[in-house]
Amino acid sequence: MIRKIGVGAVTVVVLGLLVLLGHGRLDLDQNRLLGTGCAIPAKITARPGPAPDGGAVRVAEQGPGAAVLENTSTLAAYRIPVTSGSRTVEVPVLTPGQRIGVVLDRPEVGPVIWIAPEALGGFIPVTADVVPGGVRYRSGNCRALTSRGAAVVFRAPDGRITGGAQLPSADVSCAPGEKVLPAAVRAGEVSPYCALGAE
Repeated sequence: MIRKIGVGAVTVVVLGLLVLLGHGRLDLDQNRLLGTGCAIPAKITARPGPAPDGGAVRVAEQGPGAAVLENTSTLAAYRIPVTSGSRTVEVPVLTPGQRIGVVLDRPEVGPVIWIAPEALGGFIPVTADVVPGGVRYRSGNCRALTSRGAAVVFRAPDGRITGGAQLPSADVSCAPGEKVLPAAVRAGEVSPYCALGAE
């Protein structure tokens, strides 16, 4: 009799848990339960348009075959299309005031999606620098982002842009922490393109 009561109680508890899970009322994600979940979203749904504060993504510097873009808004720019002739690249994210290289000649910036920086959930731009035999990447983000490659901008001793090189996605790390990947590239300013998700 006691065994039947015990089995019945377990069955009721299991059914209750299934009902709660089915209605989305119980979250069993360990990171969220412990308050350690990563808040960086995998995708942001918004439409392109002008920045409400009058800011923009502008071409701050131009050289032969490469340029530097700058976000002059107090908002973050998301999924920024940049074209030059028949070539188009997409810069995944530009935080307020951030500058990033593009390997395009006389680029034109397309419609930008503007979002509050807080919507990025603590996203920090990944940084990189050329080291002997490769490139060292540093990320302070709470999860791995999706590599979209990197732009390397070369400069003359007086600071003028003299050209650029594009690194493929497989040769760029967007993982948390510090990582050196081999790359045959001369010294320059490396701009990793690290996207929030796989879209």
